[in-house]
Amino acid sequence: MKNAAISFKGKTAFNAQFDDIYFNTDKPWCESEYVFAKGLDEIWHEQDRFIVAETGFGAGLNFLTLCKKFQNSGKRLHFVSIEANPIAKHDLAEIYENLGKFKTLAKKLARLYPPLVRGIHRIEFSEFITLDLCFGDVLEILPELDFKADVWFMDGFAPSKNEAMWSEAVFKHIARLTRLGGMVRTYSCAKIVRERLVRAGFWLELRKGYGKKRQMSHAVLKQSCEISKDPWFARCETALNLARAPRALIIGAGIAGLATAVELRKNGFDVTLAEAKDAVATNGSGNHCGVLMPLITKPDVNLGRMHLNAFLQAVRFYRSAMSERYIKFSGCIDYAYDELLAKRFESWRDENADEILTFDKDVKPYPAMFIKGGAYVRPRKMCEKIAKDLNVLFAHEYLSHKHLKNGQISVKFKNAKSLKTDVLVFATGSKSAEIFKEKEILLSSVRGQVTHIEPLVDTHMPFSAFGYVCPSIGGVQVIGATYARNEFCDEARDEDDAENLSKVSEFLDSKKARIIGSKVGYRSYSSDRFPVIGALYDEEFYKQSYKDLFWSKHKDTNPTAVYEPNVFVNIAHGSRGLCTAILGAKLIGDLVLKRPLCIEKSLFNDLHAARFLVRRLKRGQK
Repeated sequence: MKNAAISFKGKTAFNAQFDDIYFNTDKPWCESEYVFAKGLDEIWHEQDRFIVAETGFGAGLNFLTLCKKFQNSGKRLHFVSIEANPIAKHDLAEIYENLGKFKTLAKKLARLYPPLVRGIHRIEFSEFITLDLCFGDVLEILPELDFKADVWFMDGFAPSKNEAMWSEAVFKHIARLTRLGGMVRTYSCAKIVRERLVRAGFWLELRKGYGKKRQMSHAVLKQSCEISKDPWFARCETALNLARAPRALIIGAGIAGLATAVELRKNGFDVTLAEAKDAVATNGSGNHCGVLMPLITKPDVNLGRMHLNAFLQAVRFYRSAMSERYIKFSGCIDYAYDELLAKRFESWRDENADEILTFDKDVKPYPAMFIKGGAYVRPRKMCEKIAKDLNVLFAHEYLSHKHLKNGQISVKFKNAKSLKTDVLVFATGSKSAEIFKEKEILLSSVRGQVTHIEPLVDTHMPFSAFGYVCPSIGGVQVIGATYARNEFCDEARDEDDAENLSKVSEFLDSKKARIIGSKVGYRSYSSDRFPVIGALYDEEFYKQSYKDLFWSKHKDTNPTAVYEPNVFVNIAHGSRGLCTAILGAKLIGDLVLKRPLCIEKSLFNDLHAARFLVRRLKRGQK
C-alpha cells in the first residue's frame, strides 16, 4: 500500500499517480452534497440509524458533508470508506486549509486520523458518528467487509483513470454489501458503470448531474446478491427492540466485562454486571501495573494483524476515557532476544508503519522495536474507575442459564438468585474453561505470578524481553510474569519470584533486588492464542449440519450457522487483555447492533467460538 502522492496546483490537490485532481469544482462541498449526501434524503424519515459505505475516501469530503448533516439530528451514522492510497495527515490539513470549509470538522478528522497501515481503523468521531477507515486495495478490502449498507458512494477517480475501482468484481461485492432497496450514488454515468450496476442486480436511473455534468447515476438494489463463503462463520442474527433500552447482563467484572458494559451502555442498553468475587478486577485485570502493547508477528500473519487492530482500538479507547493517573502513553520497547524475533521485527521496515513501530537493530542488549502508542497502565485502578458508573452485583457466581418463551434469558447464580436479560455476555476470564467445558472451545487456565520489587531499573517506559519490566509507580516496580498452564496455587511462591528476576537479568542485578510483594492471577488462553469473541454457537446444530464437512467444505450447499440467541463471549485474552478486550467489546457491539465489523472478516473468523469444532469436522473427525 502506497500513500497518495499529493501535490498542489494552486490550491487544488492533485494526485500524480492517477493524473487527476481531487475536487472538480470551485465549491466541491456543494457537489458532494448534491451527488452523495442528498441520496439520504429519500430515506431520512424512515430510520434513525444509517450505514453509509464508500469507495474512495480521498480527503474525506463526503464524510464531513454527512457529519454536518447528522450533527444535532439525533440519528446515528456509521460510515465505512475504502482508500487504497491514503493521504498523509499534513496533506489532509493543507487541503482543508486551502478549501476554507469544514474547518472545525477537518481539524477533528486530522486529530483522529489513523496511522497509514493496512486494515480497518475504527474511529469514534462523535457520540452518534462512527467512521471505519479501511486502508488497502479495494478488492483486498471488500471481501473482508460484512454489513448491509443503506447507501453506497462510489467516488474513486474516473473509470478511465482508475479502472480497478470500477471492475465487475467491485460491483458484485457492493451488491453483496447493500440491503434490498439500498442505493448506490455516483457522479459517473460511464457505460461500464451503468452496465455493471445492472448486472449486479441494481435498477438504474440516470439523474441530472451537478453543475456542468449532464447526468449522474442513481441505482437501487432490486435483487439480493449473497456470496455464501464459510457459512459456519456467518454472523449471528439479533432481534432486539432498540426503541426501548434492552437489558444486557455481563458475567465478569474484569477489563473485558467492564469494556463491554461501557460499549453497550453508550448504545442505549440497560447494563448489569455480575461478578463472582466481592470486588472488580480480582484476577488478571487486578495488577498494580500492566503494559499495553501488541503481539508483533510478521505483517501478514493473522494473529499479529488481529493484535495490531486491537492495539490501535485500545489506544483510542484509553486516550478518550482515561487520564494519566490510570495510563501513561510513554511508548514501550519489545526486545528481539533471538534471531527469529529480530527477523520478524525487521520485516516491518517496508510496511509504512513508522507511526506505530520503529525497529532499531543496533540497540543493546538486543535489537528492539519501539512501539509508539504503548503505555503502562494501572489495571485495577482503571477497572475501579470504570465500575463506578456501572451497576455491578458482587458475590454473583454464574451457575446456569436458560431461554424463556418471551425471548428473554434467565440466568441463575450460585447464591440462588436469578436475573432476566435480553442479552447475555460472558467475560469470565480463567473461569471460562470450566463454564464451557461441555462445548468444544479449547481453553486452558494459566497461572501467572508477578513480582514487586523496590525500584531498581531506571526506565520511563515499560519494556519486554524474556520477561517484562514496568516503570516504578508508588515505590513499586513490577516485573514478570510466570506462565503455568492448568496449574492452580493462589499463594505466591519464592521460586516464581526467582524465575521473574532471572528473566530480566540483562537489565538488573538480581542480587540487589529487594522483593516487597507478589501477585498471583489466572488468565484464560485458547489453543491457537486468539481470543474467543462473538456469538455462542448452537453446538447441536453444528455437529448435525456440518457432520460431513470433510466432504462438503468446498460446496455451497452448507446451511448458514445457527447460534444460541443473544448469547455472546468475550474471553481467552491471555496476557494481552488490555489490548484485545477492547476489540472484544467493540465486536460484540457490532454483532448486537448489526453494525459493520470493526475487524476484517477473515480475522473475525479466527476469533469465532466454533472454530475449534469446525476444524475438527473439516478433518473428518466425529
